[in-house]
Amino acid sequence: MSELSTSTATAGVSTAKVTVSPEEFIFVEYDAAEIATIVAELAAQLEIANPIRVIVDETTPLAKVYEEIDAASSDATVTLHAESGALEDRKHLQSFSPKAARESLGRILLRAHDRMRPEFADAPPDLELTLEQNAAWDTYCAGRLARMGVEVNQQRWRYNHRNRFGFDDGVDAKFDLIWTSDDLGWSDIAAGG
Repeated sequence: MSELSTSTATAGVSTAKVTVSPEEFIFVEYDAAEIATIVAELAAQLEIANPIRVIVDETTPLAKVYEEIDAASSDATVTLHAESGALEDRKHLQSFSPKAARESLGRILLRAHDRMRPEFADAPPDLELTLEQNAAWDTYCAGRLARMGVEVNQQRWRYNHRNRFGFDDGVDAKFDLIWTSDDLGWSDIAAGG
């Protein structure tokens, strides 16, 4: 499996090395360099200097994304996994969408960023989260992405949240609280409904 690397640096932020694999896509019209640039820009905004690996599964049109992090330290490798549908232009199948990539990879990069904070030490790995925990954390990450200037469809995430917690005013109020928060910990996310 070949990999493409890029680095970025901004004022006051250490360089983050981003590696994307595969380097050349066969089944989809994606550009590894463009993916690396998007992730590097998001990492710079979040002041993440950790090495970052992005692994795209181009063999499936599904849209699952998840992250893994070696440890909560500045030198731990952050691995972002994305099925190709998460980066796809919904109107042009098998074509890359920078907008979808920023939202999908940004959301999961924020989750990795959270995991480096002591308040998230008890959070289970992404693949062990309940549907409710996943929905609440997605709400929290998508809201912060929107405030970072990334285009995010709030109604999509509100509907996702409602599907897990119910369709009533109390659930909407909880969604609004999580969406507008910047400093929640795992216990807040776990109680997200």
